[in-house]
Amino acid sequence: MGLVGWLNRSTRIAAASLLRERARVVRSVAPALLGIAAAFLFISVSISPSAEPPRPAEYELKAAFLFNFIKFTEWPAEELGKSGDPFIIGVVGTDPFGAALDKIVEGETFNNRPIVARRFPRMDEAAANSHVLFISSSEESHLAAILKLLGRQDVLTVSEIENFAQRGGIISLKKENNRIVFEINLSAAKRARLTMNAQLLKLAKIVKGLP
Repeated sequence: MGLVGWLNRSTRIAAASLLRERARVVRSVAPALLGIAAAFLFISVSISPSAEPPRPAEYELKAAFLFNFIKFTEWPAEELGKSGDPFIIGVVGTDPFGAALDKIVEGETFNNRPIVARRFPRMDEAAANSHVLFISSSEESHLAAILKLLGRQDVLTVSEIENFAQRGGIISLKKENNRIVFEINLSAAKRARLTMNAQLLKLAKIVKGLP
């Protein structure tokens, strides 16, 4: 089966079985067949309204992106704590994911650590406890202060705030032509002592921070 046919079939499975089945297929089938590129191509299907096939919701796709970013990022060993400690995806501000993020990480691990999603009402709590931090668009007016608070902490920051990566965040999620794409600020990743997989970088648009 060709790539297009495989992606279409997988999308129908996702729509029929909802997010959990699609996430399982992304993690187990895509890397085995085509590697990292397939994993991200799989979750980059169009989100525009269409009669055939049904499409996953936008934030189901973005939750899948968050999960895959973890798999292709390396944290300093000392930052991860002891084996068995939770690996935390934090959300600060208005949560756009609902249950989608919880479903996709349910039962999953990273370096022998259970992955959990947590919502933080306070930025200082989010900064102190998160390995990945999704900064909601509701926090755009506070973005400069948030990034300053994070400083050089080993936190992978992700947001859909406009020009997020250019403004000092690490990964910016964007919607272009009804597809989810992402930008990476390598200087910001380096400051956080995070190493991004080379194949991941090939799929991203590399941007520089604003002067």
